Amino acid sequence: MSNLNRNIKILFWFFSVLFFGLIAYLTYFQIYERDKLITSSYSVYNRRLIEQEKKILRGSILDRNGIVLAKSVQVDGLQKREYLDGPAFAHVIGYSRRIYQQGNTGIEKAYDRELLGMVGNDPMILLRKLIFGKGQMGNNVYLTIDKTLQDIAYKDMEGKKGAVVALNPKTGEILAMVSTPSYDPNTLGENWEEIMTSSEHVVLNRATQGLYPPGSVFKIVTTAAVLTYNPELYDKTFYCKGYIIVDGNRINNFGGIAHGIEDFKQAFYRSCNSFFIQAGLDLGSENLQTIAYAFGLDKRVPLEIDTTKNQFPPIDGKSDLAETSIGQGKMLVTPLTMALVASAVANDGVIMKPYLMKYVADPISGAVIEKSTPSQYLNPISKKVADAIKQLMIGAVNDKEGTGKAAQIPGITVAGKTGTAENPHGDPHAWFVGFAPAENPQIVVSVIVENGGEGGKVAAPIARDIIRAYLTK
Repeated sequence: MSNLNRNIKILFWFFSVLFFGLIAYLTYFQIYERDKLITSSYSVYNRRLIEQEKKILRGSILDRNGIVLAKSVQVDGLQKREYLDGPAFAHVIGYSRRIYQQGNTGIEKAYDRELLGMVGNDPMILLRKLIFGKGQMGNNVYLTIDKTLQDIAYKDMEGKKGAVVALNPKTGEILAMVSTPSYDPNTLGENWEEIMTSSEHVVLNRATQGLYPPGSVFKIVTTAAVLTYNPELYDKTFYCKGYIIVDGNRINNFGGIAHGIEDFKQAFYRSCNSFFIQAGLDLGSENLQTIAYAFGLDKRVPLEIDTTKNQFPPIDGKSDLAETSIGQGKMLVTPLTMALVASAVANDGVIMKPYLMKYVADPISGAVIEKSTPSQYLNPISKKVADAIKQLMIGAVNDKEGTGKAAQIPGITVAGKTGTAENPHGDPHAWFVGFAPAENPQIVVSVIVENGGEGGKVAAPIARDIIRAYLTK
C-alpha cells in the first residue's frame, strides 16, 4: 500500500509539473510573443492572418498630405489591393499578398497589425464603427513621404539604376525614398516569377539595402575626424601633383588633375584625392575608424522597413588607410546612411532616428491611434565641427572651383558634396549628398546613380530638383 501511495504521489507531482510548465509556456507566448506570432510576415501560411485579411477591409496608406497611395477595394466579393502610384512607391510601401501565400514587404509588412485593425481597439472607436456599420475596416497609415517629391525623384531616376533619399534633418522624417529600376506591385499576380527573378534586382530597395563604396562623399567623415582629433591639419597646405604614392601604389586624382599648392578648403571644394589621402595618413587609422563608427558606418540603420548593415572593416595598413580616407577600399554603405551623415552636418552634429510612419488613424473618426515622435539616433560630432564642415559644403556647391555647382539654386544656399566612386564592376558610381537652405536646413538629399560617372554632373542635378521642389512649393 505504501508503494502504491508513493507511486500515486510521484505521478501527481509529475503531471503537476507538466501542467504548470504548460501554463507557464502558454502564458509566456500570450504575454511576450503573441503579437509577433500573430502578425509574423515571414509566416505566409499564418491562417489567423489569412482569415483576418478575408474579413477586414485592409486600411489605406497615405502620404503626409493625405493623398491615397494604396487602398483595398471589393471586387466580386474578394478584396483587391490597389497601388495608385505603383512603381514610384513600390520599395517603400511594398506589397501585401499573404492571402496568396506570398507574404508582404515594406510598410505593408511593418504596419500589418495597424492596417488590419488589430491595434487601437478603443471601446468608443469600436462603438462608432458599429454605429456607422464600418466594423470591418482596418486603420489608415499616414507616411512622412511627400508624394510630390517622390514623383520628382522617380522621374529623374527613370532609366537609371540607383536610389534617392530625402529627409528632414531636424526630425528624421523621410520625405522621399526612391529605388530604380522598380516594378509595378499591381501586376505581381501575373508577373510574380519574372519580377522576383529579375536580373535587374527590381525588388531590391537600393536606398536601404544597396551597398556601395561612398567615394568622395566620405570626405565629410574624413574632415570630421581631422577637425575632431587633429585640427592643426586643417591649416596645412599640400602640393598636389595629381597623384600620390602610398606603399608603392599610385593613387590618382579623378582625371589625373594636378591642383598644385592648395589648402584644406580648396581641396574639399575640388574633392582632391591626393590631399585627403595625405590628411588621412597624418590622422591615423584609429581616429578615422573611430569617427566612422560614431557616424554609424558599421551599423544597420534602424527603420521600419528592411535595411542592410553597413560594412566598415578594421583599417589594415597604410594602403588601406589611404583608400579609406577617400571613400574607397573595403567599406560599403547604403544611400540612407550617407543621407544621415549629411544630416549630422545640417543638424548641429546630431543624427535623428529616421522614420516613415507619421501617424495611424481610425478610418471613421480620424482619431490618431499611433504617432511617431522624433528621437536622437547618434551624435557623432560637435556643433563647432558641424558648422565648419557646413561652410566647406557650401563652398563645394557655390565656389567657382566647386565640384557641386550643378546643385546651385538661385535664391537658396545649397551645401553639398559630390562623389565619384570607383567600383570593380564598370564605370564609377555618381554620388551627391547635400542640404538646404544652409542657414536653416530643412531637407537633406542623398543621390546615387550606379555607373553614372561624375557625381557633380549626374547626381547633383537630381538633388537640386528635389530640394527646389520642396523649398519652393
